[in-house]
Amino acid sequence: MMALKKEKRNQCQNIYFALSPQDEFLDVIYWFRQIIAVILGIIWGVVPLKGFVGIAIFCLINAGVLYLYFSSFQQIDEEEYGGTWELTKEGFMTSFALFLVVWIIFYTAIHYD
Repeated sequence: MMALKKEKRNQCQNIYFALSPQDEFLDVIYWFRQIIAVILGIIWGVVPLKGFVGIAIFCLINAGVLYLYFSSFQQIDEEEYGGTWELTKEGFMTSFALFLVVWIIFYTAIHYD
């Protein structure tokens, strides 16, 4: 019993044991989305883009760039990750929130009278 607990504890401490290649790829997608959100938020804030047009263009660019990344550049089998839709929506809402915060901060700092 003690040996089993010690083995489980050692497995939990070893991060490489806990992460599978699929988890690592999903982490790459997640952080790639966050980088896109910050860059587009800064651009949208500097260029005085407003309203639904800015949000729609962000959604299209964010989803489109990620789709091209995992389908053309990485050439992975989407079915291993739950399909194209699962990969496309991985981390989308957090990147959308980050995009809005950066956009609002930069727009307010530069264009607010």
